[in-house]
Amino acid sequence: MLFSNSESARLGNKMAINKMRVYKISGFKKHRTQSISRHVAILLLMFLNVQSAFGVSANISGKSALKAQTSDTAITTAIAKDLHYPKALLQLPDSSWLVAERDGTIVTVPYTVNSSGKPSSPQQAGSAQASARKTLAQQKLPLPQLYQKGQGGLLHMALSPDFSTSRIILFSYSKGTDDANRLAIMRGVLADDGQIKALTPVMEIKDSKATPVHFGGKLVAMNDSTWLVTTGDGFDYREQAQVLSSQLGKVLRFTLEGEPVSNVPFNNAPFVYTLGHRNPQGLVKMQNGDVYLNEHGPDGGDELNKLTPGANYGWPVVTLGRDYSGATISPFNHYEGMVNPLVDWTPSIAPSSMAIYNHNTFPALSNHLLVSALKAKALYAVDLSSQSFQYRKVFSSVNQRVRDVAVGNDGGVYVLTDGERAELIQLLPPNPFIAETNLD
Repeated sequence: MLFSNSESARLGNKMAINKMRVYKISGFKKHRTQSISRHVAILLLMFLNVQSAFGVSANISGKSALKAQTSDTAITTAIAKDLHYPKALLQLPDSSWLVAERDGTIVTVPYTVNSSGKPSSPQQAGSAQASARKTLAQQKLPLPQLYQKGQGGLLHMALSPDFSTSRIILFSYSKGTDDANRLAIMRGVLADDGQIKALTPVMEIKDSKATPVHFGGKLVAMNDSTWLVTTGDGFDYREQAQVLSSQLGKVLRFTLEGEPVSNVPFNNAPFVYTLGHRNPQGLVKMQNGDVYLNEHGPDGGDELNKLTPGANYGWPVVTLGRDYSGATISPFNHYEGMVNPLVDWTPSIAPSSMAIYNHNTFPALSNHLLVSALKAKALYAVDLSSQSFQYRKVFSSVNQRVRDVAVGNDGGVYVLTDGERAELIQLLPPNPFIAETNLD
């Protein structure tokens, strides 16, 4: 078995992994690329018995794309402007929005009610223009050792399932220094005054890295009050995505107290839920408990996957993309025992987040995953009712780098754009309140 507990097996795997040469770019140390034949020999050595090791069968599904359709009619309204490198969007039960900025600032965007008693954005309530950041309530979270370089900073936030009573919000962020940084998770309590208080460490991954990229950090609550968080491979450490003892390139499962759960896929790695990930970004849980994940590939090979506990999603042994230099990462686009993606985006769209749409405000999007994309400057809708997971581009009016997407209590689609002067954009149909909205 590949990941035996014996010392000899660990040493053999380490020697094999060390032979894998990685081509680094953009200011990172460059290594010589090796011939395809040498890659084949090394990879076959490493993963000869992977299926027996993990007990995972390949999941081959269609990857077809519907003809791009951008005819979804919507009223596009910027309800907050001048946001500084926002990373995440979260709606509270009162329909106000929290925006997490990279430097640890939480911006609150209120939601008001118009004269008809229907929910409305600040602009619809009578403002001449959308709210600028400086007019909105802000709070700087005191995150210990917050590391903001590159893709680092405050990364994500999520409500605890018992938020109505506990008022707990979880936050993920990068902490440390250039030479040693890692993903960490904190929890806080939203007080009656709108401030987040009682910040408490939950956990941090045990592996540090010396790169400012590929942190992951997306959080989702499971049905049993446990949590999942994504971790990136750190770019220069891609081989670690296949090393079970490493927490890089994984999806981890943990309790609110930062402990592993009792029933785990790997007894010798109790936090590991799935492995073989590059830079996992969008993470959602369906009402039935199914979990979907999207992740960045290199130059191409962006993926959508359905997660199965203990499954291996292939990186870097399997990829449909190439390195940014044009070099081949792996000769394999499939390997026995590793799960094929439900959707492959090549060329790359740079997926950044994901949301489930099940609402009658946009009936055509019901039972779809909404995928936000940075490079493609678009939103995609993936049809979960289609066995081939067909997808299409939607809401062409956005046409900006989209950092996050969420579905509002009103059934509207809300997107958070990227950059120094980003916006929170509301998308509603021409008759925006065709559906009853419960704001209790």
